[in-house]
Amino acid sequence: METLTIVNGDIYTPTHYGQGNIVIQNDKISTITSEALQPSGEVIDASGCLVIPGLIDGLVHGGGGYDSMTGQVEDIATIARAHAQSGVTSLVLGISSGSMAQINSALTAIAQIVDEPVADGSQILGSYVEGKFGSLAKNGAQNAKYITPPNFEEFHAMWAASDGTLKVISVAPENDENLQFIKHLATFKADAYNNIVIAMGHTNATYQQAMDAIDAGVTRATHTYNGMSGMHHRALGAIEAVLSHPDIHAELIVDEHHVHPFWGNNLIQQKGIHAVGLITDCTELAGVLAEDWQASATYVPELDAYRLNEDLISESDTAFEAGSTEKYVRNGAMWLDVGESTERLAGATITLMDGIRNVINWGHSLEDTLTMATLTPAENLGVAESIGSIARDKIADIVIVNENLSVQTVILRGKLLKN
Repeated sequence: METLTIVNGDIYTPTHYGQGNIVIQNDKISTITSEALQPSGEVIDASGCLVIPGLIDGLVHGGGGYDSMTGQVEDIATIARAHAQSGVTSLVLGISSGSMAQINSALTAIAQIVDEPVADGSQILGSYVEGKFGSLAKNGAQNAKYITPPNFEEFHAMWAASDGTLKVISVAPENDENLQFIKHLATFKADAYNNIVIAMGHTNATYQQAMDAIDAGVTRATHTYNGMSGMHHRALGAIEAVLSHPDIHAELIVDEHHVHPFWGNNLIQQKGIHAVGLITDCTELAGVLAEDWQASATYVPELDAYRLNEDLISESDTAFEAGSTEKYVRNGAMWLDVGESTERLAGATITLMDGIRNVINWGHSLEDTLTMATLTPAENLGVAESIGSIARDKIADIVIVNENLSVQTVILRGKLLKN
């Protein structure tokens, strides 16, 4: 039996345990103790460091220079490796709107890494079909050409292509006649759909339509505030339903571009840390040094932005068809059509550890912030029995960071990640 021991660390489970030691045997945590013990096997001295659970990013679109829509298995593996280096030990890969051939190719590639995880990469919990069944009125960066009302023909094709690994399906409930699609998935999700999570996103729903959808089986809000109706003093929409309904998990993009800290704090205060999950919604630039991607980009002074050249854009990047729009990076975020009337956000460039630092700077404790980046998303995704916290008999996904939350050591499924 392989044994790995972490000693002298300040442990957050994510609640603050305090100074202690952790024993890992094979891929699971066997002991957490504040008492002295005789270390065995390989020993990691975490003196002066914090020991935290591996982070869970519930929506990413890429990383390490690669987009999740290429349909290439090695690209998916590279994304997993890039996020692991930043302390994200589990993630859900987003699927943008595109042709069914493109979507199914991406789903199949992701499924292979779900079933056969790379040893030095984050565990991919499944795929997240974000924009396909959204609203044309709230498509954002999703390609409007391929958006359709939720329907069983396309869903079952996607389910088959994913080999049952499709983890989250997002829907605009106002386009779901009599909520029949949502109700069907909610009724049969345990027996037929591997406990798929039903989300509400890219939606122009009224408040009542959104509330009815949650009551029918929606349990997750796709990047709250973004691509979502509401925030008007007389006309309530989906945002207000997410804020007020106790039975929906609210994703929150924490790059400080998609959501202002004022509204981020408002969401957390309204719903509490056990109903808000921190995400990045990041693009392929997550985990890539600025000097590396800037070397292949063009700086446009009048826009104060970098335009990404075609060699940085995958042919399978379905949200950004050649000739229809251009991708820019400005002030730390991805944008489309900068300087045009159609200018809009298209994703973050941060990793989740960057986002955690942001939320702490908003005034939240490390305990609360970690909870929203570990245990809370694990619970909504139905995986909290095995991951999401440091606890006996759970999988040993653990990150050791310094006081500035800079990653020092990552342990993936009980194995030390080599840099």
